[in-house]
Parts: sequence; structure tokens; C-alpha cells
Amino acid sequence: MSVREKYKVKKIFNNNVILAEKNTEEQEFILIATGIGFSSKKGDIFTKDDYQIKKEFVPLKGDKRNNYFQLLEEVDSKIIQATEEIITMVNQELDEDINQYIRIGLTDHIAFTLKRIKEGLEIINPFLVETRTLYKREYQLAKKAVRILEKRFEISIPEGEIGFIAFHIHGAINNSEVSRTVKNTSIIKNLVAKVEEELGAELEYDSLNYARLVNHLRFALERIESRENNTNPLLENIKKDFKETYEIAGKLAAIIESRFDYQVPEDEKGYLALHLHRLKRDFN
Repeated sequence: MSVREKYKVKKIFNNNVILAEKNTEEQEFILIATGIGFSSKKGDIFTKDDYQIKKEFVPLKGDKRNNYFQLLEEVDSKIIQATEEIITMVNQELDEDINQYIRIGLTDHIAFTLKRIKEGLEIINPFLVETRTLYKREYQLAKKAVRILEKRFEISIPEGEIGFIAFHIHGAINNSEVSRTVKNTSIIKNLVAKVEEELGAELEYDSLNYARLVNHLRFALERIESRENNTNPLLENIKKDFKETYEIAGKLAAIIESRFDYQVPEDEKGYLALHLHRLKRDFN
């Protein structure tokens, strides 16, 4: 047996999950194996042949490390293993490593979801339609993630859960908080409802017009959040020629400003009014 394959136990989380260190590399790993925590103690030396290692991965680093360690102590090792399988799948599909901190939020979320399903509680996702359109890539990855969970836990998972997992994947890809993604999606849902009310027409959720509108709103919010002001050379003409949609754009801006602590630039209102004018024209 090669020395390189020897490990030293550093911390035991539960019967099946431990933190170990490769003697030759001084590199830490989380190891998942049936009974590995039950039959070992801190300081023990072992090799891979001593256990059937189901999963091996590098633990989180940084200020959230202890939070993750606490989660490892509380969550079923099967959930931790499934979460790692999902993260590996996403990394492979994207051909890049997503933010490591997804482990905390996604592990916790999956544990909570499985608990709700087993208790027979309904999972309702009010942002499912918006999520499918706004985050198409993440949604497809989330569908694969749900298939992994259904296979591992032999349960049926509702479609709404795909949308929630897509939020976590989006946050990990873009290094942003899941709460921010949810907040922006919620705002976009409200803005679309306001547009439908003002224009007196309902958008078909699988239509090109709907996709164009929600994506315009998404990138507008991102620009507003980053304080990026794109000069609009047509602003004065838009104010004069498209008074009605510019007024609607002002109402949408008021909704945005009520949820954020900054103003929507006039230039951004102009671009929004121009988009709304095209949308209105398509309705007629």
C-alpha cells in the first residue's frame, strides 16, 4: 500500500462523515463512508482500503468553514453525498468550478425539502415561470439535480423544487447570494404584473414577448444595482414621442425604488419605455 493513500482522522462529524488529512500532502478531505466515524477516533491512521469511501472532497475554507462543519454534524450523510454529486455534475456540465459556498445553502435546502416531502407538505414555488425564462441554463442543470435526488432517495420531487435549486446554482455561478436572486425574481414578477395591468393585456408565459420583457427587466435591475448608468441618446425623443410608456416606465421605476435604496436613472427609464412601446405595438 502506498504511503500516499494513508489518512489521519482530524474530526468526526457523525457515523459516516469525517475530516481527514493525507499524511504526505497535509491536505484536508471530507470523507463519506459507512461506519467510518463510528469505528475511528481522532488521530487514527487508515488507508482507503480500510473503508469503502463513497465520496471524498476538499472542505470549505474561509469564514463559513465552521458553519459547514456544523451542518455536516446535523445532516444525513446521504444528503451530503447527493449534494456533492450535484455539485460535481454542475462543474462538469459548465467545465468550471462553481463557488464552493453552494455546499452550505444547497445541502441545507435539500435536507429541508426532503423533510417536507416525507411529511406530505406541498412545495409551492411562486417564481417558477420567471425562473424558467430568466435562468434557462441553471434550470436545466437543476432538472438534472432533481433527477439525482429522485434516484438516490426514491421519491418524486415536484417541479417547483427545480426552480429553487436553480436559484442556488445561479448564485454559485455568479458568486451572488441566493436571497438576492430570489429578491430580483420577485421584483420582476411584480413588474410584469404591473406592465400587464397598465397595457390591459396578459402575456403568454411561453411567448417571445414575455421572454424579452423579463430578460430586459433582469439586466435593467443588474445595471441599476451596480449603479451602471448607460447614457440614452434618445431620452428626450422618447419622453416626447412615447409619453404613455414613459409614464408606465416611471411607475415600474417606483416599484424598483421601493425595494432598493437608490434611484432608477432617467436613461434607464427611457430604455424601459422604448421596450414597452415595442411590446404595446405587438399587442395591437
